[in-house]
This record gives sequence, structure tokens and C-alpha cells, in this order.
Amino acid sequence: MNRIIILISFSFVLVIHLLLLYFYKNSQILKPYTKENSSVQIQLTKISKVEKEQEKQQPQQEQTIVKKEIPKIPQKEPLKKSENVKNIEKQKVIEKQETIKEETVTTKTEEKNITQENITKKDSTIDEINENVNKEIEALIDDYGKKLRDEINKNKNYPTISKKLKEQGKVIVRFRVLKNGLFDDISILISSNKERLDNAALNALYDTKKYLPYDNRIKKEFIEYNLPLEFVLN
Repeated sequence: MNRIIILISFSFVLVIHLLLLYFYKNSQILKPYTKENSSVQIQLTKISKVEKEQEKQQPQQEQTIVKKEIPKIPQKEPLKKSENVKNIEKQKVIEKQETIKEETVTTKTEEKNITQENITKKDSTIDEINENVNKEIEALIDDYGKKLRDEINKNKNYPTISKKLKEQGKVIVRFRVLKNGLFDDISILISSNKERLDNAALNALYDTKKYLPYDNRIKKEFIEYNLPLEFVLN
């Protein structure tokens, strides 16, 4: 209870003090101003104006100073130029590489064409050489065959009975001539339909038996001939 009473009394006293303070302030405001107070007020206003002007001037000066002190940020144009230069150099390098590739490709194709031309020329020359060799060998074989036919015709005998019977005809004989000139695999390819004339043709070969060896330039193991032998009455 004592505490409550103390609090109530304290609050009451506090309220009274506040009321007194309020009334005192209002009484001071309502009083007329004196000359001294007005002069003081004027001075204060002047001072305040001067202070305000000084404050206005100070920020301007500070702003100008700040403007002078702030350095300009350099533009990054040279970097762009350098980048452009780099891009141009890259393009030049790429173009050079492409031209070099094209030149290498053209040189390779030219080399291929040259090699193919050389190969075709070599092939053509080889073919020509082979043709010439083959022609030469064929000429040797034909020449050997003519001489051989003359030799066999010397040994050909017309049967007397066939002459009396007036039997005539042509027999084609097939045979081989070995390298040493011996005859081998003798047979009748086309008959004359006259047995005596066919046998006479075979006997002409058997009587010849052997002829001169053929030329060494002929690389064959044997030469095969189909020789026609004619039996004609004069």
C-alpha cells in the first residue's frame, strides 16, 4: 500500500510540474517583444543569411574542386583497334593457309596427273615394244615355216597307183617342231578322202624327221604348224 501511495503522490506532483511549465511557456510567448530582442533577432537572421550564403558558396567551391580533381576515364578505343587488328591478322593467316592448301592440292593433282601421264606413256611404250617383239617373233616363225614346208615338199612322193587312178587332193597335216628341230604329235587335221594321199602326206613328215632348230629369240618350247600338202596331176 505504501508503494501505491508513493507512486500516486509522485505522479500527482509530476503532473502539477508539467502544468506549471506549460503555463510558463505560454506566458513568455504572449509577451511583447522589446527592441533589444528585435535587434538580436535581426542579427540572428543576418547571420543565418550569411551562413546560408556561405554554405551555398562552399558546396559550389567544393563541387568545382571535386570536378577538377576527378580524372577523366580514358576510352577503350585502342583495345577495340587492337582487337580489330587481331581479327584482321587472323583473317590474313586463314586466307594464307587456305591459299597454301589450294596450292598444295593443285600441286598434288598436277603431280598425280604427271605421274599418270608418265605411267600411260610407259605403258604405251611397253605395249609398243611388246607389239614389235611379237611381230618380230611371228615373222621368224613364218620364215621358219616356209623353209620347213619346202623341205617337207622335197620328201613328198605322189603314189603311182593314185596317179594311174588319177586321184588328186589336198591334205592338211598338224605337227609340232621342238627347239632341237624334231617333229612331234604328227596327225591329219583335214583329210583328202583318199587314204593313199593321206598316208603319202604323213610319210613326207616321217621321212623329213628332223629339221634345223629354230631361232633362240623364239622363246616357245615348240612351234605348232598346220601344213597343207597338195597332190595334183600335171
